[in-house]
Amino acid sequence: MMNDDERMQRESSLIATIRTKLPEFAKACADDAELVLLHQDAFAADYQEDEYKLLGMAAKYAGLRGKEVRVIRKNRSSLGLDGTIQ
Repeated sequence: MMNDDERMQRESSLIATIRTKLPEFAKACADDAELVLLHQDAFAADYQEDEYKLLGMAAKYAGLRGKEVRVIRKNRSSLGLDGTIQ
């Protein structure tokens, strides 16, 4: 079981990684919206293992920011004609 210092260090590392590798995602998580959309091919489109890890990190980061993550299969497939989330 990890102690508070280890947990804080891991969380800081996660935050730094996401801000560096996924700056637009980090910005999306910083706004007031409760939901962040991800396209299915944004991560591991060519099935690279490190991309799966990054996807998991992104989901964890969003959770730390109080965001729900929704993965969509087509661009804008989860959006209505007026741009609202269905």
